[in-house]
Amino acid sequence: MHKTALEVRNLHTWNNHQPIIQDLSLYAKQGETIALVSSCKSTQSSLLESLLGINQHRKGSIRIHQTETIHLSSEQMTWLGVAFCSKATGLDFDLSCEENLLLPLSGLSLGGGLSLTEIYDLFPLLTLYKDAPCSRLSPGEQHLLALARVLRTGADIIIFHDLHIDICPAILPYAIKVLTQLKNRGYTLILNESDKTFAANLADKIYCLQNNDVRLSVIHQRAHPISG
Repeated sequence: MHKTALEVRNLHTWNNHQPIIQDLSLYAKQGETIALVSSCKSTQSSLLESLLGINQHRKGSIRIHQTETIHLSSEQMTWLGVAFCSKATGLDFDLSCEENLLLPLSGLSLGGGLSLTEIYDLFPLLTLYKDAPCSRLSPGEQHLLALARVLRTGADIIIFHDLHIDICPAILPYAIKVLTQLKNRGYTLILNESDKTFAANLADKIYCLQNNDVRLSVIHQRAHPISG
């Protein structure tokens, strides 16, 4: 049985004394992909910042690998294996793709991260572009490079925000295949999304947040099944 990687109970957040999230509970098991879907930007931002330890205006419980983190800072959350991934995460746009992957991990590495060989096995697309400046990549390809960079650190709970904005339809099947392989390796993936249709292609379950009402949808079959 897979262990619980993330468990949120009775989470309340606020901004300028105004409640944003009220009494939210959810969980993700190790090796599971969940989507947190809301069309409200303030809800999305508050939830993202709470999970990353940035928003300290919160109460309730957020447990990472059974450790209570509601009182921890973002740096302390990182040491528990939580990482945020966007197309700009940790990238130097003056360097090539491979040079970005080889940047020192001092202060970021937890140990147990993927080797360069493992990265190229997982992301064959990056092998083609390894000598190209990462500034020449499409936004979706930059996001995949940033994800590869995160995987070098040893983080095993990865949070994405509005991934659908960067992942164009042409690269979506490739991105889904990569994320599926990460699930199979035991990574827990959290998608903080505003596009439910996009989330349904990736997530095992979707938590829909609307007006402080949380509804859970379990995805039995994705819109675009993966083969191979």
